Amino acid sequence: MHFELFLYFCVVFLGLQGLYEFQKQTSLTLVFVGNALILFHTIDHAMWDLLLLTVMMTIAQISRIWRGALND
Repeated sequence: MHFELFLYFCVVFLGLQGLYEFQKQTSLTLVFVGNALILFHTIDHAMWDLLLLTVMMTIAQISRIWRGALND
């Protein structure tokens, strides 16, 4: 795995982890930015399977954070 891709996954992880709770807006920003970087990387390196998986997971992640934000 490319080191940059590993860093992008870490950004998404920071937005989703529950050990330290960020504000909802911060979590959404981390998830959006991390997934956007992953999408750019997958398009740049023609990793079409990871591109599809990233799009699916982004929808799931954003909807979970957004639903949690609406319930607070």
